Amino acid sequence: MAEWAERCIAQHGLVVMPHAPNPQLERVADVVLDLVHAIEFMSFNPFDWQLLPTAVADWYRFLNVGYHLPIVGGSDKMSAASLLGGIRTYAHLGERELTYENWMDAIKSGYTFVTVGPLVDMQVEGLVAGQKLTLPESGGKISVMWRVESVRLPVTSVEVVVGGKMASQETFDSVTSAEGTLDLTIDQSTWIAVRVRGTYNDKEPDRIAAHTSAVQVLTGDAPVYNQEDAVDMLRQIEGAIAYVDTIASRPDADRYRKMQLTLESAYSRLHQRMHHQGVFHQHTPLHEHGEEH
Repeated sequence: MAEWAERCIAQHGLVVMPHAPNPQLERVADVVLDLVHAIEFMSFNPFDWQLLPTAVADWYRFLNVGYHLPIVGGSDKMSAASLLGGIRTYAHLGERELTYENWMDAIKSGYTFVTVGPLVDMQVEGLVAGQKLTLPESGGKISVMWRVESVRLPVTSVEVVVGGKMASQETFDSVTSAEGTLDLTIDQSTWIAVRVRGTYNDKEPDRIAAHTSAVQVLTGDAPVYNQEDAVDMLRQIEGAIAYVDTIASRPDADRYRKMQLTLESAYSRLHQRMHHQGVFHQHTPLHEHGEEH
């Protein structure tokens, strides 16, 4: 997939990593190599499932290590039971004409939200999803504004998510519109997004119905970085390398080596970044310093 992504980028195309959170094999490597513009949340039918928590958690991990990727939605049209367009991407074009090229640029800018019904907007100190807010090195106080409107799907809660953790939750008795503000004190680099819950199925009101992309909030020059999530990403690349080196179907020698180099390059880039943060971790036997690989 890395080769396809490189060719797409060379033609000024849009590269979306589909079907979060699976399959995992090459996902992390392609993100680390900056070959991905957006992450897709997929649904067969929102009457059966909506935004999968596992997919959302997978995206949070990338954000927590500083990969400021927007989200999009996609229908997995496998049969007549799959609802085409049941999950949708909204991208803000501003004053630009609606063309395919402008739509791709809007996705890349990150001003998007994904939904199975509710429309949602968020601003952080006047900035919108996809943008970055820089605070002094010591941090500071910021204000988050959000607004939700829905036609058919009742909204049961709206959550402000900071660095993957819920900073606030407003609960409702199945409303179709709501708005609110939240004041936060930020003391380290992080990201902020809004998550909306509600469902077409009254028995499961806590399903995720919509999610905005994130605003990245930086304190001085410090990057967004979470050690546990970085280690998880590194282990996924290690697992991909082990799979390719052992039980995967073996292509011709040149292509096999190219696949190895792609994964090893991603591993080295993330590994060096972790050490640059001054944080060290336990290596697996395959990746001890000084050992042949």
